[in-house]
Amino acid sequence: MEHRELDDEELRKIKVKRNVVGGIEDATEGDGEETEESEIVFDLPEEDGEYDEDLVGLTPSQLKREMERREKAQEEARLTCARLIEDGNNERIGGNWEAAEPFYMQALLYDPDNVEAQKGLWICRTKNFKDDGVFSEPEKAEEFSAANDEVKAYVRGKVGERLQAQLSDAEREAEPLRETVAAGQASRRGAFAENRKYYLVRTAVAAAVVFLMIVGIAVSAYFIVRTTTNIPLILTGVFGGLTFVSLVVALMVGRKLLVANRLCRENEKMGSTEDGERLEDLERTIESLKLYLED
Repeated sequence: MEHRELDDEELRKIKVKRNVVGGIEDATEGDGEETEESEIVFDLPEEDGEYDEDLVGLTPSQLKREMERREKAQEEARLTCARLIEDGNNERIGGNWEAAEPFYMQALLYDPDNVEAQKGLWICRTKNFKDDGVFSEPEKAEEFSAANDEVKAYVRGKVGERLQAQLSDAEREAEPLRETVAAGQASRRGAFAENRKYYLVRTAVAAAVVFLMIVGIAVSAYFIVRTTTNIPLILTGVFGGLTFVSLVVALMVGRKLLVANRLCRENEKMGSTEDGERLEDLERTIESLKLYLED
């Protein structure tokens, strides 16, 4: 059988063959009557450069209904989005920032790229660009980085100079703190590591003693029924008491080992000290501001 590759133009079309029997269209062959075969060609709509596979295989009437349904849904979404934006604008004009913000957020669910809704949202979040607190929030910065270019230019035009000044101030404050925090971590790291090693060795020794005492109990108990003396019974009791004592000691030392491990982990965290906590806040602010100022 001859094999032929279809080009992109052919792949974009739905071909539906129909038989005409006595002037009446039919999807089946005629009952022995001479039929005339014709071909109907429908173009498949493209979505973001890709063909919509959900439309492949639909009959002409099904395709028409599906396209009408989609157009109706798009129109309803557009009208709902416009209504929500209008409601948000009404609240915003009255200075009700918190009441207006949810309307813009809901509008963006219907049209994520709507410029008016995005601008209104940032106006509300910043109280008409008088409150810069939102610009230090990483989640909002991530959201802004995915915003429309027109919206980015709009926000930067309003607060770009202020944010650049804030970024410079944060960098100046963070620079000496980075050295101080790193030096403090390095100085504590050795002491914490030695402390952990100290308790690790003692925990291992205590665990070994517990194991030996348990072995002593097992061996003594083995001879209880094999001898007529009371020595195995006495030894079993002695080893049992020693096991209890050694187990308590092992638990106490093990608890200190856990504390030593925690101190080592906490030391590696930037926010484990007051300077480190401040540096952590500054680094978070710097990262957020860069997302607002850089593409």
